[in-house]
Amino acid sequence: MKKCPNCGTEIAANAKFCTHCGYDLTKATPASATANATSATATQTTTATTQAAVHTSTASANQQQSASAEKQTASRSVAAADTTRTATNQQVQQLQSSAKNYFSWLLASWKNPSCEVRTESYFSYISFVIEALFMTLAAVTISNKFLTTANDSQSYFHISKLAFSTDLKIFLCLLIGMCFYLAVGYATCLLGSRGTKVGFTTYMKRFGQLTNYAIIVNLLLWFASSLVNFSVDNFFTIAASFRWSIILLSVSVLVWQLGLIFVINKSVTQPLISRVYLDLIAVLVVSLLFYFMDKIILQDLQTALLSHATDFANQIGNLFGSQY
Repeated sequence: MKKCPNCGTEIAANAKFCTHCGYDLTKATPASATANATSATATQTTTATTQAAVHTSTASANQQQSASAEKQTASRSVAAADTTRTATNQQVQQLQSSAKNYFSWLLASWKNPSCEVRTESYFSYISFVIEALFMTLAAVTISNKFLTTANDSQSYFHISKLAFSTDLKIFLCLLIGMCFYLAVGYATCLLGSRGTKVGFTTYMKRFGQLTNYAIIVNLLLWFASSLVNFSVDNFFTIAASFRWSIILLSVSVLVWQLGLIFVINKSVTQPLISRVYLDLIAVLVVSLLFYFMDKIILQDLQTALLSHATDFANQIGNLFGSQY
């Protein structure tokens, strides 16, 4: 059974005309089929278009999300780079400011050592390290000049220069010697005063300001060590070339001795005994500490320095032994 496309009456499946309205079914069937085919094609086209649009929309959304993610990543990278650059610039500016403040404090201490300048507590430590460094360079320069002259004068043997470990030991020994002055002076200020005790930071700033002159003296000592001449044959000429080195070394030690005395006198407001006795006790204790350091700590350094002289003597002995 099928329905008439004109009136909707049910008719036989093989009927050519509608029994109700007389509609010619042979003409309607191809048109209906065509219409149905057209409708199906249109539906398929619409579906395909819709799917393509959905796919295009999805792809566009994915591209937008990917572009947005890339932009966010790039923004984060730029922000991180800016943050790093800003932090680096701040560190550089802070370092420049600290260096400027240090040299301002250093100049002020040279102009008036007794005037206390409000500054960073670690500036004194920087000065102590610089002083020890210049003294180390002076000692190493003289030692290496002697070894170089010995090697140049005798071509048949060779003695190496001081090793870096030996240079480091000299530097550490000088720092230990400075610690003797600092520790003994501060202990004297605490034990020799019956009134208000001086703070360690204040004490260190005072000691640094009083001994900053040693930077200039040790710098000149390093320069004078380069003038020492071992190549001359006259002993008195060699001794004369040592003259300025010995004078400047003595002045450097004197600066620290005076710094120890002045910082005790300035920091002890109500002494238990006379400040003169406190100064003598402090100087005596420092001298004893240097004596014990020479007997205990400096043995290794002396061995390292004397090994070069022993090597020099042994090679000379072997040389003369081979000739006779």
